Amino acid sequence: MHFNAGYFAGKRPPRRLNIEAFPADDPTYNAWGSCTTSQSTGNSCVYVSLKQRIPAYGKYSFSIEQSIVEYKALGRILKSSNINWNEAAKLVDPGYEQKMPAPIVDALLKMALFATQMLTSPNYSGPAKELLVARYYVNECAFATTELAKAIEDQDKEKSLGLWNFGMDSWNSYLSIVNRAISPKVGDKFEMIS
Repeated sequence: MHFNAGYFAGKRPPRRLNIEAFPADDPTYNAWGSCTTSQSTGNSCVYVSLKQRIPAYGKYSFSIEQSIVEYKALGRILKSSNINWNEAAKLVDPGYEQKMPAPIVDALLKMALFATQMLTSPNYSGPAKELLVARYYVNECAFATTELAKAIEDQDKEKSLGLWNFGMDSWNSYLSIVNRAISPKVGDKFEMIS
């Protein structure tokens, strides 16, 4: 079972996040005094420097990008008229028995670590709203992937496709959050899954 504090508070993000309507953190004070706001950097208390974002992008972007490519391929397999269940199972293999997990599964931890580095400001004492919501969607991706592996094992086409769509919404919501922190100096934004 996945832990999420939002469930205990009776609140959770929507299945498909509208990033334009997402409220931003705008604190006025931190441990060192009052926050400043400028047009180029935004609020100084939640600003994450390029020195922090560039290495994070270099470290995790390849794995995340590879998992996006494989998740799209999984969708094509599940939408085909003649599903290759063995190939689909390989794409969500958790890697038990001392072998590497499939990139989709492997990327889940890396997605959480990437969001943490991209969205955590050293000037702000608590986790940003964006980070908490990004972690929520990583958790939803993990749930969808685990259940999808079971549905593929059972060769249940309808359930597999439904879970793939649920996972796609979670992936896209996560990507919409982290893409806001990726400027041209950091790297290329991730492509959404369709």
